[in-house]
Amino acid sequence: MYDLKALQHKELEILLAIHDACEKLGIEYMIHFGTLIGAVRHKGFIPWDDDIDIVMTLENYDRFIQEAPAVLPGNLMIQYYSTDPNCPNIFAKVRDNNTTFLHKEHIDLDICHGVFIDIFPITRLPEGRKYNKREKRKRYRFDLINGCLDIGYVKATYTGKKLFIGKLINFWFTKTPFKIRNRAKFIAKEENRKRKLDAIGGNNSYNGPFSLYTERALYDFEGHKLWGPKDYDGALRYEYRDYMTIPPKEKQVTHAPLFVDLKHGYSMAEIHEMIRKGIINL
Repeated sequence: MYDLKALQHKELEILLAIHDACEKLGIEYMIHFGTLIGAVRHKGFIPWDDDIDIVMTLENYDRFIQEAPAVLPGNLMIQYYSTDPNCPNIFAKVRDNNTTFLHKEHIDLDICHGVFIDIFPITRLPEGRKYNKREKRKRYRFDLINGCLDIGYVKATYTGKKLFIGKLINFWFTKTPFKIRNRAKFIAKEENRKRKLDAIGGNNSYNGPFSLYTERALYDFEGHKLWGPKDYDGALRYEYRDYMTIPPKEKQVTHAPLFVDLKHGYSMAEIHEMIRKGIINL
């Protein structure tokens, strides 16, 4: 168990540091997904939420990754496949090195496991529904293979037939002559594919009309003013349709971290030792 309010406070600290860095550098970000719902519906966190999501257009995203490390506090790192080679995500995270937020599926990954904020790039697509459908299939295929490269992810995520298929995918891409030898290059290839589409894209993106992410407005969030899409209703309806209705109790779930420590950042070796001693229970 962990203190959800304390975790939210730590995540808010990271978000405010990102906000300050972006203001200094002239980089535009927007809160989105559950974080934007929280701002609109609750003026802060969704009460049971345990993460923060922001988005940036590709131009702003690239600038943030390149320039923000110089102005972010020293305890914060931008985790990306190019900065943390074992990172499994195609998007960036900002993590606090002095904390731990451990997912069960990541216990074997030698990465920074600090409390984090997700940063997603908004990339354009050519006009037409066929591109959205094609992109959905390609992203699903990539995410499936990329996730299954970690046997810990497979075992923690799948059951039944899906577990068997996940193990089969893991074996095929990690043990056979067809294995992916360099994960960072595998992720970079997929990212380059998205960048090529962005270069020829119009007012279309995987997250709805691209124009939704070109105008911003300030929103109240836990007593602070933070940037979000000006047309919040259009952005949220595209993602969730009815976003104002509070879900029933059984759907008010967190990301269920395996272990949280807001005062210390543990290495993979230390994490495995705590698992061995029973301090962390799988």
